[in-house]
Amino acid sequence: MSDLDRAELAVVDRYAAEDRYVSEDEVPWFPWVGTIEIKLFRVDNRNGQFVLGLRSAEDAVLGKHRHRGVVTAVTLRGAWEYFEYDWMARPGDYVRENPGTIHTLHVLAGTEIVFTIDGSIEFLHDDDTLKNTMDVWSFLYLYQEHCTARGLAFNERIFY
Repeated sequence: MSDLDRAELAVVDRYAAEDRYVSEDEVPWFPWVGTIEIKLFRVDNRNGQFVLGLRSAEDAVLGKHRHRGVVTAVTLRGAWEYFEYDWMARPGDYVRENPGTIHTLHVLAGTEIVFTIDGSIEFLHDDDTLKNTMDVWSFLYLYQEHCTARGLAFNERIFY
């Protein structure tokens, strides 16, 4: 390694954020919409990005919504689709959703997905008027309320 490499690594050692490991059982699944459950793996309280798991034991639909930032998804189990598109995501599939897209999520029974979400999600009525807007703080509030209601510890390690 060169002297410059060593000098740069010293800067990394001093200023870089630490790597993070979050075990599966460290953060609970909690109810969201109908039979859909979510789990927060990461909350970036500086730029609004969050990573969440989404699953459902039964076929379920999440209402029509629009993303205001980029969303990526990796399918772990099961299958899911957007009614507006002609594809079905299956285990190992990766999806990128661009800002401004509008779609209606349909998950088949036994599906589990990990989403990385930047910005807000606008949920729409059938006539496309705004019903509700959710962002990183909305999901964090739901997690906090779930923990409070069940006497669970709120895991601040998800902030990174």
